[in-house]
Amino acid sequence: MGTLSRRSFLQMSAGGGLAVAAGGALAAPAFAAPSGRTDYKAIVVGSGFGGSVSALRLGQAGVDTLVLERGQEWPTDPHKAVFGSQLNYSEKMFWFRTYADWPVVLPFPMVPYAGVMEVSNEAGLNIGCGAGLGGGSLVYTCATVAPPRKYYEKLFPPQIPFDEMTSRWYPKVQAMLRPSFMPDDIYGSRPFTHSRVWDQHVAKAGYRPEKLMSTFNWDVLRQELAGTVRPSAIAGETDFGCSDGAKNSLTVNYIPAAKATGKVQFQTMSEVRSIRRGADGRYRLEVRHLDPWGKTLDTVEYVCEMLFLCAGTLNTNRLLVAARDTGALPDLDASVGTGFGDNGDQYTGYSYVDEAGPSQGAASASTVFIDGEFELPIRVESWQLLQAQGLPVLQTLVMTADLENRGTFGYDRLTGKVRLSDWTGKASAAAKSASDWSAKVMHANPEAVPVNVTWPATLTAHPLGGCALGRSSDLYGRVKGYPGLYVLDGAMVPGSIGGANPSFTIAALAERCVADIIAKAG
Repeated sequence: MGTLSRRSFLQMSAGGGLAVAAGGALAAPAFAAPSGRTDYKAIVVGSGFGGSVSALRLGQAGVDTLVLERGQEWPTDPHKAVFGSQLNYSEKMFWFRTYADWPVVLPFPMVPYAGVMEVSNEAGLNIGCGAGLGGGSLVYTCATVAPPRKYYEKLFPPQIPFDEMTSRWYPKVQAMLRPSFMPDDIYGSRPFTHSRVWDQHVAKAGYRPEKLMSTFNWDVLRQELAGTVRPSAIAGETDFGCSDGAKNSLTVNYIPAAKATGKVQFQTMSEVRSIRRGADGRYRLEVRHLDPWGKTLDTVEYVCEMLFLCAGTLNTNRLLVAARDTGALPDLDASVGTGFGDNGDQYTGYSYVDEAGPSQGAASASTVFIDGEFELPIRVESWQLLQAQGLPVLQTLVMTADLENRGTFGYDRLTGKVRLSDWTGKASAAAKSASDWSAKVMHANPEAVPVNVTWPATLTAHPLGGCALGRSSDLYGRVKGYPGLYVLDGAMVPGSIGGANPSFTIAALAERCVADIIAKAG
């Protein structure tokens, strides 16, 4: 096989999509209407890993809690596509965009819609984050891995010991998410040919791949392989959700458990626009209720004693930095909005002359962590590329243990927006480490062929930092200067997990923090 060109990739992307996007009206998934009640003991903003953990534990403690989620509650269907994908373009892919923006996807025009993925075009970096009940768990690829001790301890305060995390908080999350390794029958199936070839190539380069824990539902993948449900995960649909429920997202564990306490309500299509503290010491939130096409139904003020910001790194920083710099929360620490990092995310790929499967299955099977060989320590994971249907292509997700490269969120008074202000060029060490890794693996495998694809912009799906534990907050997420205000999402992480996907650690830290908050009644 010759070099796979950028044009070839773009043609593959275009092949399945524009006609779908242009045809037919969008069906609107159900969304919760406002109940009329606006006063709660606790309000949680966001239903991702931090928000769902917080909601469950508050509910179990008997705390009257409302969870405000800006996105929709998405259904699943075993026989038809619920979400769009890179080969089946749809407005459902993106959160209120006028054109698509995703690696190897044509920038097709679209009607703004409350889709499942927000892509924010920041200076020098695109940031992707989930939008919908379940947050990032709808759009992540289910990899569940803790960072190496060495780099965890370089990043986090010693008062949050690694041994405590591994003995107590990671297992607590595991008990809820129930991750497991890819079974042999699925690993050996044709849609995962790329996974097996990746392992072989990595082994030839002198590394030993390890199995990667995942929260995919293997029984659903077996149904896909048997042809009894529509192929989703085995076809590589993951970035914008699996329509048949192949992911064990937060909607099947933490969220239903929180609802079952009888103390937690979830309200979707409820976008928090601003926060402030009233004269009575309680927090007041301006909330816009909207329909899936962006029409404002009403704007309501909600009030609470305890406010948990779990809107994801990007949106938690937007709320906090704007509140500080407009005077709504003027005593927020100057460190809020600083220390942002992209978890060292990089993507590499190449083609090879060998057998290809019919598709590229979505679950990641294997990983390697490499320390001391490249400019930065890196975790590499066997990834997939949906557009490479039937083609011998390997893609790798690289996450570096980057301890230094950080950016800052700043408030622009002219536009009233919070933007990432100083990221340009800061990821060069991560990019070089990823490139050197790919070059070494290709050198060890003569059948490898370079792929001439250049993304139009860098992308992270793992934004972290801005309100780090022990810096902008105490060691349990209590924001400095504001009793009753907590940050328990990716913003509490200091810019990098230290060589791992963030979701597992965010959930474990949230479990640790909310346990202390409940035990001390605030």
